[in-house]
Amino acid sequence: MFSWSSSQDVKSRAKAGAALVQSSANQAKASAARAQELAREVAATQVAPLAKSAQESAGRGLIEARAWTAPRVEAGGVAVQERLAPAVSAAMVAAARRIEPPKARRRRWPFIVAGVVVLGAGCAAAAQILRSKRNTEFVAATDPMPGSTPSGSPADHQEMTDTAHADVNGQVRTP
Repeated sequence: MFSWSSSQDVKSRAKAGAALVQSSANQAKASAARAQELAREVAATQVAPLAKSAQESAGRGLIEARAWTAPRVEAGGVAVQERLAPAVSAAMVAAARRIEPPKARRRRWPFIVAGVVVLGAGCAAAAQILRSKRNTEFVAATDPMPGSTPSGSPADHQEMTDTAHADVNGQVRTP
């Protein structure tokens, strides 16, 4: 059983409570704005120098870390170059030798045949030189005076040419 007056009373109380909540919200908003402004001031006055100090400290720590690390990295590089690289290189060379197909056997008979042909040609040339030397010695021995014409009549000369035959290589044969 509600009366009309009690519902109006509830409405007025609700409005008064809403106004009170609104005013508290406005006060909270103003307090938040003041707190934010205060935080900005504190950050500008206290946190900024702390942040700058932390940045400088981190920079010094980075330089110290680099100074500590550089010789160790260099020593590692030297160790890789002197110990690991030769082992890797040897392993790669061994693998390449295992991968490489076997070399074909060289046939020797073409070289032997070529040697026999060259030897035969040399012997033939030497024989020809000896034969031509013998012929020049024989002609010099039979010709009493070099540069003189053979004595006798042209008939004797014709008879000599009939009995003597010249080969293609210039050697004279008599029957």
